[in-house]
Amino acid sequence: MKGNTGKVINVDLTAGNAHIETLPEDYYSQYIGGSGLAAKIFWERGRFDLDPLDPAAMLIFMNGPFAGLRLSGASRNSVAGCSPLTGHWGDSSCGGFLAPELRYCGLDGLVITGRAAKPSLLLVEDDQAQIVDAGNLWGRGTEETTRTLKERYGKNARTLVIGPAAENLVKYSLILNEGHHATGRAGFGTLMGAKQLKGIVVKASRKTMELADPGTFEELRKDLNERIKEALASNVLHEDGTAANLMGGVYSGDVPVRNWTSNFWEEAADALSGGTLTEKYLTRRGACAYCGIACKRYVEVKEGPFAIPEGPGPEYETIVSFGTLIGSIDLAAACKAGRVCNDLGIDSISAGGTIAWAMEAWERGELKPEQTDGVPLMWGDMHTVIDVILPKIAHREGNLGQLLAEGSVKAAKMIGKGLEYTVHSKGLEAPMHDPRGGGHGMALTYAVGARGACHVADPMLFMEMGARYYPEIGFEYVLEPKSSENKAEAATTAVVLGAIENSACFCNFADAEVTIPNWVTLFNSVAGYGWDVEELMRAGRRVYFLKRLINHGYGLTAKDDALTPRMLEPGKGGEAEGSRVDLAFMKTRFYELMGIDPEKGIPVREALEACGMKEEANRVWG
Repeated sequence: MKGNTGKVINVDLTAGNAHIETLPEDYYSQYIGGSGLAAKIFWERGRFDLDPLDPAAMLIFMNGPFAGLRLSGASRNSVAGCSPLTGHWGDSSCGGFLAPELRYCGLDGLVITGRAAKPSLLLVEDDQAQIVDAGNLWGRGTEETTRTLKERYGKNARTLVIGPAAENLVKYSLILNEGHHATGRAGFGTLMGAKQLKGIVVKASRKTMELADPGTFEELRKDLNERIKEALASNVLHEDGTAANLMGGVYSGDVPVRNWTSNFWEEAADALSGGTLTEKYLTRRGACAYCGIACKRYVEVKEGPFAIPEGPGPEYETIVSFGTLIGSIDLAAACKAGRVCNDLGIDSISAGGTIAWAMEAWERGELKPEQTDGVPLMWGDMHTVIDVILPKIAHREGNLGQLLAEGSVKAAKMIGKGLEYTVHSKGLEAPMHDPRGGGHGMALTYAVGARGACHVADPMLFMEMGARYYPEIGFEYVLEPKSSENKAEAATTAVVLGAIENSACFCNFADAEVTIPNWVTLFNSVAGYGWDVEELMRAGRRVYFLKRLINHGYGLTAKDDALTPRMLEPGKGGEAEGSRVDLAFMKTRFYELMGIDPEKGIPVREALEACGMKEEANRVWG
């Protein structure tokens, strides 16, 4: 096997042992790697009758075929399993430095089951794994834990750690790589906490890997690295980070305000922009392994109530989640909130979405003082958010902490009010892009996405911006963002390409310069899949279909491909005023084009068999 190693380590924390398994080679050519390969393993071994936090539940870390290559955008890895937040299929992606180190160990992934008898650490050195005591790390924040592990195992050891939120089973806890790069969505830190796994350390003694066609790959690698580095979008991201387009998003109505009750807050355009972050607080830039874009921010807030020392800075999602979404345009406060979320180990998107829901419920009088421990939940009160609410959530302290630690959907059900103004799909709080202003196609892909509302599961956001065209596969639409026309057609391309890119564990920013023929050449020269364009697209469709079949195993149907009432209200304010998403129209057309049954929500037999999924078709259709 080339590129990939074919090897994963199966870890049983209950038994305290680990062993290497060699996966069938066709798993890779059929399901690519990353979240696709994880889905295949889950489909073959997973149990749909388990609670997500049951010790027998699987936690899967999986590389794509390009991990370890000196190629911009190729340093990501996937984490997957049953989401503790949503109760169905989930996957989350992380950049940084883990994926190359794992590949240099001769491994494609880790499959972890069981529950350690005491707080533990998984130490992977080359192709050997051992479980070691981590009792002295339990209860510590991610910053201290990462620092301690670096001191213990060396600065070049790569770390994945959880914080107190995961230990206390907050449903949207994250996993942090190198203290900066977050596997944030769907609550996989919570799975580690339930397994009493405080962290994972990976150390490799070699830095080589074997490719199918090194010469062809090297020629393309040099070309791609140069194109990626010189691209306009890359330079904008390098200069001002992921919040570079926040100003434009404010005016288009893409940036949600006060729990999506408004699409426009003009002052936020300058106050929270990437340019303002660069000017006021940036100290240096950072990058994932081998990346020429370097979009990561290191920031310092030198004075004021939200002062923080130099350290990881906020991405766009955190800035908005702890900005306009909860009624604030204080950028220093957003920087500190992001730092606090990281250290406690909380996903800033779900945290912001849950707090925004709670603030609206408080304003409506539907969340009572006795339910909040007397803490007033006022729009824009960042002191209370940072000093009181986030620590209460992380430690499940009091009624407020216990309530909000469950996420917005469960919290609304617990108080029996406010479900209609939650903002999510399939239980996953929506990211900080409002389709009423940013593009109606995102509403469709939020709804039909396997893990729930997600802006990085596919390139629809960029397609509606006019930043992605794929003429080689017939996608040449000029899309009008604030319209539902042609969005189903676009989505059929978006979900397939998204499945390819997330299974390849490739960065959504770097992929702008990778053409469809480039993708084929990459897969063939690195992993030897022997694909043409048609088989590339079949593989992407196969991955998307399989994740839907897994959700079907959890009881999800077409009715779950939905958005909340708040998300379907007409846009309010600015350019998005009156913009109304026609989800029913787009979803019906999408199902027709993809061959998805309109009741069950899974691909019909013919669609599955066309992708080479006859066994899967027999399993779900009889």
